[in-house]
Formats: sequence, structure tokens, C-alpha cells
Amino acid sequence: MQDFWWQLQDVNSFTVYTALAFAGIVCLFIHEIVGSPMLAWLSVPLLAAGGVVAPTLLGQQMITLSYDRTVNTVSATALGTLSALMLILLGNWLWTLLVEYRVSRTKLVAIPTRQPRIRR
Repeated sequence: MQDFWWQLQDVNSFTVYTALAFAGIVCLFIHEIVGSPMLAWLSVPLLAAGGVVAPTLLGQQMITLSYDRTVNTVSATALGTLSALMLILLGNWLWTLLVEYRVSRTKLVAIPTRQPRIRR
């Protein structure tokens, strides 16, 4: 685990800039498709972290997606950003299921009504 943290410290700036670019693009997509600017801005750190961590994890496991170093970095960053997006979608879906379950268990209380008054 300590090797992973040391490898994360040695991430080059190209990987960070690529991860931030992918996170910004996905942020714009979330903002336009969902229409929630708060969700879009709150997801950027997680998307950027996924984009930075993925090349490190793939490099640690000696998995290469391409023989070219630049293409490998970009594809691993894109894979990490998409993985983080899937985690966000999974968390959002589970939260929605939990809220729907809680709402379905609530008992509705009838509001007592008055007897209609007879008009004379």
C-alpha cells in the first residue's frame, strides 16, 4: 500500500492535466444532461481522482492498454474517469432506492374533516 502512495506522488503533470480535462468534460455533460450544477461540481474531485489513480493502479499491476506512453496515459485516465462516473451513478441509484423505500414505508395519516353544515 505504501508503494501505491509513493507512486501517486510521482504522477507527472500530463496525467493530472488529462484527468482534469476529462473531469471537466464529464462535468459539463452532467450539468447539461441532468441539469444539476451542484451534482456536476461536486463530482469533479471524484472524477479527477479516478483519472489520476487509474494509470497508477494499471501501472502497478503492469497492465498496458497501448505501447505508446502518451496513448496509454490518456486511455488509462479515461478509463479511471469513466470508472469514477460509474461509481457516482451507482451511489446516486442506491440513494434513490433508499429514499423510495423510506417513503413507501411511511403511513399516511388521514386529515379529519368537518361535517358539512346545512345551509338554511
